[in-house]
Amino acid sequence: MINKLKSYLLLYFSKQFIYFLIAGASAATVNFSSRLILRNFLDMIVSAIFANIIAMIIAFFLYRKLVFPFSSIPFKTQGTRFVIIQVSCMPLAVSIFSMLANLFYSAGLGTYAEPTAHIISIGTPALITFLIYKLFVFYK
Repeated sequence: MINKLKSYLLLYFSKQFIYFLIAGASAATVNFSSRLILRNFLDMIVSAIFANIIAMIIAFFLYRKLVFPFSSIPFKTQGTRFVIIQVSCMPLAVSIFSMLANLFYSAGLGTYAEPTAHIISIGTPALITFLIYKLFVFYK
């Protein structure tokens, strides 16, 4: 049991995890930027949801190509599993975003409340999803 846990923790100290962070940061940049654009036309939460969907598409292709390129799982299966995991994590990210935005507005951050909350909420699921993607979505 301890050796299994140790092997999972060591995955976070790998070149693959660094690629995961780079690909994830790229998708997060798309997420953040698209939310800023969509916010001009949509509600705070609706713009966050659409931004997540756009970033999810980008993230899938980046992870598939750069982080997990040697997977033998068919493309359609990878995509289905990826979407299931992303959709499962979306309520967490949106809830964190909403709560933090309201908290930051109350704290007087003004125009910085939403962007700060969004950055934090984007990064929150990343540590959990790395292992799920590696062991379930893109495994060899």
